[in-house]
Amino acid sequence: MSNILLIDEHPETKNLLIKCLSTAGFEVIITENGIVNVQLGHQKLSTTTENKKSNTQKSIFPSIPRLREVFEFIELNYHQNIKLKEVAQAVGYSSAYLTDLVRRLTGKTVNNWIIERRLVAASSLLLETNYSVEQIALDVGYQNINHFYCQFRDYYNNTPRAWREKQRCKLG
Repeated sequence: MSNILLIDEHPETKNLLIKCLSTAGFEVIITENGIVNVQLGHQKLSTTTENKKSNTQKSIFPSIPRLREVFEFIELNYHQNIKLKEVAQAVGYSSAYLTDLVRRLTGKTVNNWIIERRLVAASSLLLETNYSVEQIALDVGYQNINHFYCQFRDYYNNTPRAWREKQRCKLG
């Protein structure tokens, strides 16, 4: 178990830190007096742990038992530079078989699911933080900022900055 001292006491910062640590595979044990206690989580999550985790935050992924491991891998790694090949290796399928399986069962490709997960994470960060669009793109797994802008615009029909302003006006 390790302790992390959080100097910035804003709930927004604390929640983002906890979310990032969870995504990185750490289990947050307790948070008090600015100290966040964490331990490295298990590499392979049990079904009950995963279900509890997904109940607290609605998952974008469909509940398809045959694809559970695929979606778990994407969820845990979308913020890194993952591609179809890495997902296929992680679940023990060939890239071609996995592509066909995911498309037949969901109507989308593995790459579509990775992109969608990244964009949903980006939209949350746009709303919940004041991070720059460039920083958010890097945080959710994009190495190319222009590629992020194009994919965001295709998905949300707006640029990230304009989308942020529009959503915040709706909320405020």
